[in-house]
Amino acid sequence: MSKLSLIIQREYLTRVKKKSFIIISLLAPIGMLLMMFIPALIEMLGTSTVNVIAVVDHTDEYGAALTDDDVAKFVAMPSDTDENQLRDTFEDDGYDAYMVINGAPDVKDNVKMYAKSTLTMDLQYKVLGDFKEALRKRYIQDFGGHSEAVDSLFQKVNSVKAEVTTINITDQGEENESSAAVGMIVAFVAMFLIYMFVLLSGSMVMNGVMEEKSNRIVEVLISSVKPFDLMMGKVIGIALTMLTQFAIWIIVGGIVSVVASSMFATPDMSSAMNVASDVNVQEVQQGVIEEVMGMLSSINIIQIVILFVVYFLCGYMLYASLFACIGSAVENQSDAQQFMMPVTIAIVVALYLALYAVKDPNSSIAFWGSMVPFTSPVVMMARLPFSVPAWEIALSIAILVASFVGSIWVAARIYRVGILMYGKKVTLKELVKWFKQAD
Repeated sequence: MSKLSLIIQREYLTRVKKKSFIIISLLAPIGMLLMMFIPALIEMLGTSTVNVIAVVDHTDEYGAALTDDDVAKFVAMPSDTDENQLRDTFEDDGYDAYMVINGAPDVKDNVKMYAKSTLTMDLQYKVLGDFKEALRKRYIQDFGGHSEAVDSLFQKVNSVKAEVTTINITDQGEENESSAAVGMIVAFVAMFLIYMFVLLSGSMVMNGVMEEKSNRIVEVLISSVKPFDLMMGKVIGIALTMLTQFAIWIIVGGIVSVVASSMFATPDMSSAMNVASDVNVQEVQQGVIEEVMGMLSSINIIQIVILFVVYFLCGYMLYASLFACIGSAVENQSDAQQFMMPVTIAIVVALYLALYAVKDPNSSIAFWGSMVPFTSPVVMMARLPFSVPAWEIALSIAILVASFVGSIWVAARIYRVGILMYGKKVTLKELVKWFKQAD
């Protein structure tokens, strides 16, 4: 056990002291948050160009529907304007484009806009929006209605919502309010965390084994420790490294998000908050908080956190042992691809099954996906927020534990032989031979 702890310590400290680990751990959350705030930053720093458009309206109706804003400014021209002359002189007259309206905009080619360069999408959406509003009002008037009354009706129709409270009845007869939306969010977060961690950490285990094997460092290590201890030390040490990195990401991400939120708070937002204070913001916030807490109370968060740790550790041990086995059998990435493919496919299949399980957590596909050890860590996390029976959870964990123990045993036998093999092309038949030779 003392040798195993030394190996774990070595694997952990060797990685966390690397400059690349420190840089990635600090910059990754900052980079992700910057990607979220960059659009807002560009919007704040960028200056939009106001396009000046000359409008020749032969209908004397739709030109008036065009309104000025920070995207475009419309200048009405006389209806008898010489269009050929305007075509040659509009740029010299200070216009970015000119528009000719020959009829209602709901007919193709009734409205044409001319420019020397391609007009922006914002300008095109702006013009189309004004024309649609004008057409809407015309249709209402033709129908004999009043636009104000119709607008009021549309507002009422669009604001209509129906609510149905769903109640889960426990085996003890207790009633708990449930929320499929919150359950789906929790399921997505949990399953993607396990998926990403298992895939990334498993690859790190394989690359670490291949690096030591290619550098012949492993020959020195094997003379002092058992191959099994070396493999387990590497698996556990890398797991601790990934957990440390995730912890750093959470802390740094939280700090950066708070700082960024305060930096990007604009005066307009502040004034809006001041205006909103007149309608008692505290009551609104309190209502939102109570609603969110009520939705979260429908989910057993403590159970999900505990089972997340269990499935994460078991799933990681299962896949990490397989990746360590692959790393011991090959000497470079190209040789590893043929053995990595089945393992990678299993992880990807688990993700697809989990996405289906979120939609229908009680289906037979979701059930068997949460029982098969190669998919159960991801699929079961997708099902847990939707009240999975206790016996299914217990059976799934039992199968997963038995599988990762067996996987470690098999991987250790292959690892003992493969870690010292050099210059030989490995096949599946050769792996079986190494497994038998381990005795």
